[in-house]
Amino acid sequence: MTEREREVYNLIEKDPMISQAELAAMLGITRTSVGVHISNLMKKGYIKGKGYITNTEHPVTVIGGANVDYQGKSDRMIIMEDSNPGKINHALGGVGRNIAENLSMLEVPVRLITAMGGDAEASMVRENAVERGIDIEDCLLLMNERTSTYLYILDHLGDMVTAVSDMSITSRLNEDFLRTKLMKIDKSAYTVIDANLPEASIHFLVRHLQNTKLIFDTVSTTKALRGKAVLDGFYGIKPNLIEAEVLLDRKILTDKDIESAGQAFLDMGIKKVFITLGKKGVYFTDEEHSFFRSSKVSDVVNVTGAGDAFTAAMVYALQHQLRGIDFVDFCLGASGVTVMSEDTIARNLSVDNIKQMIKER
Repeated sequence: MTEREREVYNLIEKDPMISQAELAAMLGITRTSVGVHISNLMKKGYIKGKGYITNTEHPVTVIGGANVDYQGKSDRMIIMEDSNPGKINHALGGVGRNIAENLSMLEVPVRLITAMGGDAEASMVRENAVERGIDIEDCLLLMNERTSTYLYILDHLGDMVTAVSDMSITSRLNEDFLRTKLMKIDKSAYTVIDANLPEASIHFLVRHLQNTKLIFDTVSTTKALRGKAVLDGFYGIKPNLIEAEVLLDRKILTDKDIESAGQAFLDMGIKKVFITLGKKGVYFTDEEHSFFRSSKVSDVVNVTGAGDAFTAAMVYALQHQLRGIDFVDFCLGASGVTVMSEDTIARNLSVDNIKQMIKER
């Protein structure tokens, strides 16, 4: 597809009933040229027949943060206000970006909508997306701003000493920008919303997306509150115990409290509810099932990316119509593979490896 054909295609995808005259006016070319480009798109299989029906498989959409984490670890006890010898490493992060990469490893076509600057960190995010086959065509690119970055310092024992978070660019994923993406997002079967988005943006998406099923990744107790007022618009949610307490304004102390909390989410209209319980596993409830399921992983190496893998597995399981225990075990299996890896995104995450872990429960 040429650059001009791409422009024509994108306009048709937004409005399949658009006329050739309207296309010509919007692109500043002749109507004859538009006809030639449409003919080429039909020959190449991008457009099927009359009415400009586009032949696009709309991927799952993930909307949220993408950042680069820089870690400095001292070789020995840190001396404050001095230079300390040690090692510096970096890794890609961001809840939305992590979920998108996990989905790609589960072979789910995925589109990531995030904000990036015009810097080396943005290049790292793009290169990873290309490698993993993640669609980033709809990302917000701000050449004069800095890609979200997190810098933290560990002492020789691995305990955090201090950190600096530079993530203000995520606030640019605002209503004005998201409005231009609504039609495309709404064609996705499932859309994951990461609570790193501004509260107004979360509310805007929930109010205006009509067809796609929304999954809310709560991220943290503070950020979970950004979606509290519009919880009834989500199809699926995955808070931990503390996040569930904050969202429901109640203490959750016993198993009966957990079951009651799950029912409260269902009463709001949410269809799939996971309340994660750390080492104890998860409580799951929907219109058909309600049960606790323990996690059988004993060899825990790194828990950092477990939640992101769990959310990605939720989407995979929903797409493949898994139900009940099969649904929950697939999600637990994905987080299990991840916590046994040193990396936030487990390099060996795959559907086959998840199924093998489930088999070994």
